[in-house]
Amino acid sequence: MEHNVKNTSKKSAFSIFLFISAIVVAILGVALLVDNIYLYNTSFAQALTQGYPAATVRKALMTSQLIPGIFQPIALYGGIALLLLAVGKIGDKVSKCLTVLTKKEICDDVTHEYCEDQADQDVTNVENIETTNHEEISDETQKI
Repeated sequence: MEHNVKNTSKKSAFSIFLFISAIVVAILGVALLVDNIYLYNTSFAQALTQGYPAATVRKALMTSQLIPGIFQPIALYGGIALLLLAVGKIGDKVSKCLTVLTKKEICDDVTHEYCEDQADQDVTNVENIETTNHEEISDETQKI
């Protein structure tokens, strides 16, 4: 008995959803990073036009605006994107393992059913042989 099982590896819908979500989160993180750098440059230029010294403005804005503005999108959005990718990969591997197990169970069930059918036939044949032998023996005893 052959089963029509496709050999192609197909990703689950859940894994695809997680991969797409990771891409969207990564794009949002990059957009926020660019926005924070643009905001720093705008604030720096505005402070310079008001007459503040460049070194003082750079020192003040660097620690309060630029460094948190860079690390937040990288850490938060990058971490979430990597987490989504990892969960997507794990889900994909689990899906493949479950597919392999399901195929193995189907093969085991087919083999098990074949073994049961074969055992039933063997029992029937043995019963027929025993019945036939018993009748032949009783016929032979009656002739004697």
